[in-house]
Amino acid sequence: MKKTVYFFLMWTIFLAASCKQPNLTPAYILITPEDINNCVDVSNYNETHGTSYDEEQLSAFQQHTFTHVNVYVNGKNLGCWEVPCKVPVLDMNGEDTASVVILPAFRKTGMTNTVMGYPFFNVLMKKVLLKPGETYPFSDDPLSFRYTSYSTCPYLETFINSSSFSPTDTAHNLTFIPDHHDGRSVGFISMNSDDYFDVATPYITLPARNYYVMLEVTYKIDENMEVGLKLSTGQYPNTVHSLGGMYATDGEWKTIYFDLAKVISSYHYTGTAWTTASIVLTGIGEKNKNTNFYIDNIKIIYEPSV
Repeated sequence: MKKTVYFFLMWTIFLAASCKQPNLTPAYILITPEDINNCVDVSNYNETHGTSYDEEQLSAFQQHTFTHVNVYVNGKNLGCWEVPCKVPVLDMNGEDTASVVILPAFRKTGMTNTVMGYPFFNVLMKKVLLKPGETYPFSDDPLSFRYTSYSTCPYLETFINSSSFSPTDTAHNLTFIPDHHDGRSVGFISMNSDDYFDVATPYITLPARNYYVMLEVTYKIDENMEVGLKLSTGQYPNTVHSLGGMYATDGEWKTIYFDLAKVISSYHYTGTAWTTASIVLTGIGEKNKNTNFYIDNIKIIYEPSV
């Protein structure tokens, strides 16, 4: 009996030693802000979207300030990461080559607790070589995103020689005027008192339900600015609904993203599939101080929600 137990234990130990132990050393994927920003290919945008934008207008579609990425490896969701980040990858199923999907993401209205993947890019998949203990940087093989053919841009303002904004109050006729600043065409308002401006775009036709609808604004401002959406249809016509605010940027250019679909679906009561809306921007100067407001590359983009 003792011999039987002895041989059983020895056989168990032999089997355990001969089994291949999993390698628990992760490989890493390194993603920086530079990897996911300013890497949009618009070389065939006009062809795929039936548009005729010039070079400066096309560049507006390339400029983003994505702060996060959603990472998928071999079909598995590894979560949403703030860049820069090193994403550990453990389960490689014994393979060195992995299928990696990167989806840029952003903070809606600048809130750190609300992150959304950018829905207007085609899925970008790359085959990468991952080895345990090593780090794969995308800087060696740059990412390149393209807009889906379904994405539609009904409003684009780059302030090239003109501005579509107009004052909502004739008593305060300040509005954004075209200017050249930091090597780019921008809209500009300057005040040296505690005056205010309240300006709006023309009405824009937008889908009213089951769509992704985003407002994107690039800005550099000395004081805070409020953003609203004025709807011309529904139970309360021409009411301005707050979207959020943009904070002073301390001399830096930033980009902010607003979810228009949620506001439209909440206040559009007619039951129709489309609505008309206007973007409203409001700002106040600081008394006895020169206050500058620069905005650029204002876009509204929508796409059918699947």
